[in-house]
Amino acid sequence: MADGEDDHAFRIDSRAARCWFSIRFMFRIFDRYLARQVIVATLFSVTVLSMVLVLGQIFKKLLDKLVEGILPPSVILKFVGYTFPGSLSFTVPWGMLTAVLLVFGRLSADNELIALRMSGQSLRRICAPVLVLGLLGSGLCFWINTTVAPFAVAEVRKITQQSLSDPQSLLQPDRMIDDLTGFFIFAEDRVGDKLKNLQIIQLQSSSGARPEKFFFAREGEVEAGNVLKTRRIDMNLQQNLMILRDWPAEASPKQVKAMNEKQRAEYQAEQKAGREAFPSVTTAITGSSPVPVSLEKLFARSARMKVEGMTMTQLRAGLKDRRALAVDGAIPPSHSEMLTEFNRRISFSLACFILSFVGISFGITAQRRETSIGFVLSLAVGISYFALIMLGGIWQNSPGKYPQLWVWLPNVLFGILGLVMFLRLQRR
Repeated sequence: MADGEDDHAFRIDSRAARCWFSIRFMFRIFDRYLARQVIVATLFSVTVLSMVLVLGQIFKKLLDKLVEGILPPSVILKFVGYTFPGSLSFTVPWGMLTAVLLVFGRLSADNELIALRMSGQSLRRICAPVLVLGLLGSGLCFWINTTVAPFAVAEVRKITQQSLSDPQSLLQPDRMIDDLTGFFIFAEDRVGDKLKNLQIIQLQSSSGARPEKFFFAREGEVEAGNVLKTRRIDMNLQQNLMILRDWPAEASPKQVKAMNEKQRAEYQAEQKAGREAFPSVTTAITGSSPVPVSLEKLFARSARMKVEGMTMTQLRAGLKDRRALAVDGAIPPSHSEMLTEFNRRISFSLACFILSFVGISFGITAQRRETSIGFVLSLAVGISYFALIMLGGIWQNSPGKYPQLWVWLPNVLFGILGLVMFLRLQRR
């Protein structure tokens, strides 16, 4: 009798062991299945989003120069090659969020999650492969944010600054050039190296805001020479009409202070009458005349280091001693900018894990198979997350607003939101 009971107990234990092994094997299959679904959807989403961002950068910065034939197609390919890896810092977290929403929305709509829960598996165990992928994605984003993206930003900046060594790429036809020192330039057309129907406004050197000279020329030719050394170009104008605006002479603040009350009143009346009266102009028609145009404003902008293009080593060195970065005339960013960027790169690297965690809860709650629902949710969550990250970047020059802490806010808010929603779903 004892032997029969032992055989019965052995058979029960064998069935339990086989059942346990079958469930464990099933979840190994499910882990691979779920991970494969998320990875494939993430790769597709990242590809689409990266193409949109790269094309947007091309249209914003280089399309006009490409159409005009100023830049060869090889430069565009180089631009794309450097812009694509830089865009991954945004597209990888957003792509993974979209993938998780789509996959878990479909699993929830097909009642596959209910079947898995009925087999005795917790929601934590079901979501484990996705959370592991989120951690791996955050590791990838950390490498992109700290190494790949800064290098890509620095290289893209070099491409877009070709106008400093090639003025032809700066003076584009049918477009107002307003980023020069004391000049506004407009050319209706360009034939070869000559600009047609050229118009130049030169600002008054003393005030820096009033137009002083107006040039109208049938054509003009740029004489650059060694731009990197002289930091200027000469506009040789043909058939030029020059209009000179006579502004009333202004006294210095010291001279105004030395005037008595009557003299000050007379001076103010003369200034008011001079500004309100019709301008007195003098005209001069010349066959050819050179107009020197300074490029100091462009070179000053180029000399300022872009915090997004700095390496982590440079950021750490700049936070210790900002003067250590002032080499070869470079103008380093402020301490607040570097501190905010340093924290942003680390905080932004957690986006993959945080957004994947939030995406699980939103995907299960939505319970929709439709792809459009997943994309709408990913847009809403992604835009909210990235908007909060960018808020710290907007305030990076305002240390009183603590921008280095603002860049951590989206991780805190969405982390708490994801945890609350996940615990509620686990208790259901």
